[in-house]
Amino acid sequence: MPQYAILRFEKHKSGSCRALEAHHERQKEKYASNPNINIEKSKYNFHIIQPTKYYRLEVDERIKAAGCRTRKDSTMFVDTLITASPDFFKGKRQGEIRNFSRQPLTLSHRR
Repeated sequence: MPQYAILRFEKHKSGSCRALEAHHERQKEKYASNPNINIEKSKYNFHIIQPTKYYRLEVDERIKAAGCRTRKDSTMFVDTLITASPDFFKGKRQGEIRNFSRQPLTLSHRR
């Protein structure tokens, strides 16, 4: 059975930092927007780059360090999800799964 890498990238302005932080860090007990979220499995989620402070502060620091100027309507960050089809993860240990996100991907284009 074919296995696929799943990559999602979404541009955001600064106003969505707090809501995304609450969502990604699973700070709610239930999610009306997606009732399929299984909080018990959240312990398996991990950051490629671990935030050391609130998302908004991280974003602001990185923009400042890069010497960028922003406007009110600027894209401030890109939310990224990297995963794979469920069969890919079967029988793999946590270390192998973490290495998945650090490996270069070979992308193919299908029509």
